[in-house]
Amino acid sequence: MSAADRLAGLLAAVPPGTAAAIAAAGPDPSFEALPTPAGEPTARWRGALLHSPRDPRREARDLVEREAGAGPSAGVVLGLGLGYAAEAFREAHPGVPLVVIEPDAGLVRAAAEARDLAPLAADPAVRLVIGGDAGSAAAALDGLPAERLAVLRLVAEIRRSPAAFRAAEGAVQSFHLRRDINGNTLARFGRLWVRNLAANLGTFLASPGVGELAGLFGGMPAVVLAGGPTLDELAPLLPRIAERAVLVSVNTPLAACLASGVQPDCVVVVDPQFWASRYLDWTESYRGWIVAEPSTHPRVFRRRSNRVFIASSLFPLGERLEAAVGAKGKLGAGGSVSTAAWDLARLMGARPVYAAGLDLSFPGLRTHCRGTFFPEARRAVAARAAPLEGWAFASLHDIGLFPAPSAAGGTVPSDRRMLLYRWWFENQILMHPGLPAFTLSDRGMALAGMTPVRPEELLDLPPIRADIEAARRGLERRLDAARPPGPPPKLAALEAEIVGLCGALDGIARLAEEGVAASGRLGRAMERGADPGAGIAALDGVDRRILSLSSRSIAGFLLQGLIRGIENDAAGRSGAADWRAVVAAGADLYRGIAESARFQAGLLRRARLVPEGDPPAVFP
Repeated sequence: MSAADRLAGLLAAVPPGTAAAIAAAGPDPSFEALPTPAGEPTARWRGALLHSPRDPRREARDLVEREAGAGPSAGVVLGLGLGYAAEAFREAHPGVPLVVIEPDAGLVRAAAEARDLAPLAADPAVRLVIGGDAGSAAAALDGLPAERLAVLRLVAEIRRSPAAFRAAEGAVQSFHLRRDINGNTLARFGRLWVRNLAANLGTFLASPGVGELAGLFGGMPAVVLAGGPTLDELAPLLPRIAERAVLVSVNTPLAACLASGVQPDCVVVVDPQFWASRYLDWTESYRGWIVAEPSTHPRVFRRRSNRVFIASSLFPLGERLEAAVGAKGKLGAGGSVSTAAWDLARLMGARPVYAAGLDLSFPGLRTHCRGTFFPEARRAVAARAAPLEGWAFASLHDIGLFPAPSAAGGTVPSDRRMLLYRWWFENQILMHPGLPAFTLSDRGMALAGMTPVRPEELLDLPPIRADIEAARRGLERRLDAARPPGPPPKLAALEAEIVGLCGALDGIARLAEEGVAASGRLGRAMERGADPGAGIAALDGVDRRILSLSSRSIAGFLLQGLIRGIENDAAGRSGAADWRAVVAAGADLYRGIAESARFQAGLLRRARLVPEGDPPAVFP
């Protein structure tokens, strides 16, 4: 096969945009393909060998074995080279998602002319990313299974071009940070999310979704009001800004907004905790819309004076139930209510989007703007022996502060969680280049693509409050006219889905209990020195039946902490694992599956799908 044919094969296997970038790259005079004793070529690029001069394929297999282990959930290869590492990963782990990031299109072209890379590029589990921009790298990693990400680095290439890989390395670091924080959050709040969702099913069924808000304020400026300390600087201007922009607030500063004489158009709430709902205390005068995730604390939905819009659930149980009632519409899941609020402004078509109080840091060693629930509650109980300043200092010190770049230059105190939010915002700005984004303070953390502007600049915008109110009233009239009398039309479908789901979860629990019993029999057989074949076969049968069920992800949703504990125990052992530990870990996993399935089925059976005062549905 000629070099031209090999290149044509690669170009035919990749998406058109990628093919165009490779085809447009000119010859790279620093690239030279070289023969090896093993028969596979290596290459010299920019004066350095990219692969072994003797057996590059064997070298790649050793790299995969060393860095990927036995069961990666996904892989990332930084630096394509001649494709050996990516091919070795694909051979060792067929079907496992793999992202190959290569900043230099010219190197890809030269590699494709030297070796046949078309089979690699044509594999549906492989994604080839050309270019070194942060947006492409972050978008490629977004959605990969996060449990066990294997990262393979072509060190020789990275050393020759470290700046080109800086964005990709940053995306990998953000991915790991997001995985760790999300895993810890799930372990802490998973049961609460599920419990709240079951308690909110009546609201979930009857409320319109955020999809109804798409494009509602097209072309109008919007201000996203977060609860950071710098929001205090904007408070005197808020009434005049409200005449000129849509106001999308998170729940934290709602009381402060009302104290300034401003009614935000939307308030976004996503936190499942009771204490987060306390930010809405002393806000009875609020008459705007509440936009919420369905696992938000039920107390939020007891407000009768606010129209509620529900976002799609982020969790397996909610996704399953949403399929029965109709799609609600997704909001960006960046781990913070501020990310959801910013994405809501984008969804509603606002242009541009300004952020206020989005500090992602602690300017002046403060956590929130004035007038929010927790600082005010603490102020009420502060005493000479325990002043407010001492409490604030201790609470910030405990979370582990470090200096982060500020928008004004210099640094500002921040923490690890805020880095995750910064990554989300910067990634979204890159993914939506047509959406102008600004911040109204330069005292918070610097965000690439979010330019600081003076709040007074908004006062030069023309008044549009009448247009905003007209759009709001028009949507409310349409929703009211479309609402049929009587029970919600999807009530029967949701009831049927719950009955079927409860039965499926009961079945998973029974199978998992079989697994516990089979694990016990296997352990006793091993203790006697008997043949373990029957016990292993029984466990294999249980596993295959569980994996064949569509509800397995729902039952497994609450097991991430248990699974991570088992993995950490295994990683901490050197050499061959003791069979007793392996059997015990398997039994613990089956017990966790059974308990999770029964817990969620019990919540669903007690769920109320009709307003209080009507007879509740009873599910078998």
